[in-house]
This record gives sequence, structure tokens and C-alpha cells, in this order.
Amino acid sequence: MNRRDVLRVLGGAATVPLFAGLSPGELRARGITTHARARGRALQVLDPHQSETVATIAELILPETDTPGARAAKVHEFVDVLLAEWYDDKDRGRFLAGLADVDTRCRGAFGVDFLGASEAQRTAILAGLDAEVAALRAAHAKPDDHFFSRMKWLTLYGYYTSEVGMMEELRWQVIPGTYDGCVERQQPAPGGF
Repeated sequence: MNRRDVLRVLGGAATVPLFAGLSPGELRARGITTHARARGRALQVLDPHQSETVATIAELILPETDTPGARAAKVHEFVDVLLAEWYDDKDRGRFLAGLADVDTRCRGAFGVDFLGASEAQRTAILAGLDAEVAALRAAHAKPDDHFFSRMKWLTLYGYYTSEVGMMEELRWQVIPGTYDGCVERQQPAPGGF
């Protein structure tokens, strides 16, 4: 996924009621705060199997390459905090049902749950889910309500607001450039500023 795709997916925040109306700066600030809240905290919504499933799906969406992947950014812990503190019962239930459906699909296709499947089998399940989202998008039929669309959005949001995502992937700098405090001021050209 390239950065343009990332921006398109994150730009879909306006269609997720929970994030509607937030500016990019507010989204970033809330993401950073959520990561801080997740640090060293026990799971509140996800059980260990669900958490590992979220971590595995997230890593398949944003794998480790020359930069750390979603697992290193602790996206699964980020998602648990969002589910506990930001999602209402209906949205939380819909997300958990979608997560359970991933295991159901995998058992139906391969006889094992998602975590017991091979990487190729996991990829096949996610490719099928992604095709469903694409079909909904093509039919203009609310693709953002689909579990996998939400999972991709949460993965990207969690990754790109994490320290790993911001510093190592995006190379984010609070103050870009250098500070040269004792540099003599250049005189402007005649008629210039």
C-alpha cells in the first residue's frame, strides 16, 4: 500500500461516525493519546485469541519491511483501547462479530481457525474480505460498515499514529530543518523584504 492509499483510507474517517468531524491534527493527537493509554495496560475487550488475531491481520495489512510492521506498533493494543473506550456497544459488537467471522471462514475453508492457518491461507481469507469491500465500494453500498474495511482503517490509524509509524515510517519531525541561532541576517536586495 502506498502513501496515497493510506491517505485515502484515513480520509475515510469522515464516514466512520466515531471520527466524523475531527481534523487530521485532532485524529493524530487522539491516536497518540490512545497509544499512551494502551501502553502496559491489560486487555479490556479482546481476549488473548482475539488480540492475537487482530495483531496477525494488522501485520498482514502492514507487514514488517525495511521499517517495522503493525505488530511492532502494537496496533492490536491500540484497537483494544478504541473498542473499550470509543466504540459503543453496537459498533463493538459488530467488530467482534466480524473478527469471529474471520475464524469461521477460515474453519470452513481450511479446517483451522485463522491463527492455525498458513500465511497463504490467511492471505486468501483476507483477499476474499478485501474483494467484498471492493464490491461494496463499486456498488456504493456502505463499504465502511464491513469488518475488513474497519480493520484496515484501524490498522492504518493505529500504525501511523504510533511512535514507530510516525518516526520510522513517516520520519515525522516536530520542527523540521535545523536551528542556526547565531547566523548573521542577510541584507535584503534593494526593494526586497
